[in-house]
Amino acid sequence: MQEWGTRQAVVLADANVAALYPHFFDALSDHFTCRTITIPGSESSKTIEQAVQVWQQLQEWQMERNDTLIMFGGGMVCDLGGFVAATYKRGIHGVYCPTTLLSMIDAAYGGKTAVNLHHVKNCIGVVRQPDYVMPANTTFLQTLPMAELKSGFGEMIKYALIASPLLLKQINDLEVLTPESVSPLWIQECVRIKENVVRKDPNDHHERHVLNFGHTIGHAIEGYYAASGRGVPHGVAVAAGLLYESLLSEKLTGLPHNEFLMIENLIQRHFKVKPFSKKKWNVLLPYLIQDKKNKDGRINFTLLKGIGSPVTDVLVQDYPF
Repeated sequence: MQEWGTRQAVVLADANVAALYPHFFDALSDHFTCRTITIPGSESSKTIEQAVQVWQQLQEWQMERNDTLIMFGGGMVCDLGGFVAATYKRGIHGVYCPTTLLSMIDAAYGGKTAVNLHHVKNCIGVVRQPDYVMPANTTFLQTLPMAELKSGFGEMIKYALIASPLLLKQINDLEVLTPESVSPLWIQECVRIKENVVRKDPNDHHERHVLNFGHTIGHAIEGYYAASGRGVPHGVAVAAGLLYESLLSEKLTGLPHNEFLMIENLIQRHFKVKPFSKKKWNVLLPYLIQDKKNKDGRINFTLLKGIGSPVTDVLVQDYPF
């Protein structure tokens, strides 16, 4: 950060993480004016109102464009903090220190930043790559609630399904998910996949759409539960989306039935996903039609024609199951 001309460093921290690791960034104060902003550690913090509060605090502290905002937490902190850093004074430096499995493999990479609007996921945001992502420190997983560990695992399954049959085989052999069972090599493989995709399409015009598998229905599930006051972790919703969109893949893009059964077995082993129905579709439809990926008034899915072979921009008008 010194080479960037940083004079002030502000840590934007999930309140839960800040309480667990209050001295993690103490050494920064030897080199910079260092302060901390803590925000509630839930998806409900990912709003434009919360962003305004952080902007106002940065302005009060007279943060300059060479200064640095450090995101210390999981996916919500990465998304919100990245958006704040990208937009405050048209961009200050942003550094991510991911503390959840989800942020270690996904949210800290790729440059997508956003806040939600009326429970519609990631409705307001920009694409801006972070200046630096701190390497995954798996000791953080020891203090991660099991729901959040499963959330990251759901996203990991997605990476395996779209691009890594070897990773899929390895995680499919896992009977019980624990912090110790998560291999650093699995994290590295997910990061490798995402960085390769983002390198080809940093601004999400086409190739990057492969990363959306499971997310069309997954985001709708998140939005529905957020609106009803019952939040669900992102990767848990995505896991359900992966199962439903795999079923849709069998119907629309030719996913072999034996591969669907393997996917179903893996997801149901770690997540208890209820069967899909037209009633569920109608409940989710208000969120599905607001999805930012949609085209020509139709719902846009990324599906599979086989494990490791995603198909992007599959447009659906009516109930497809």
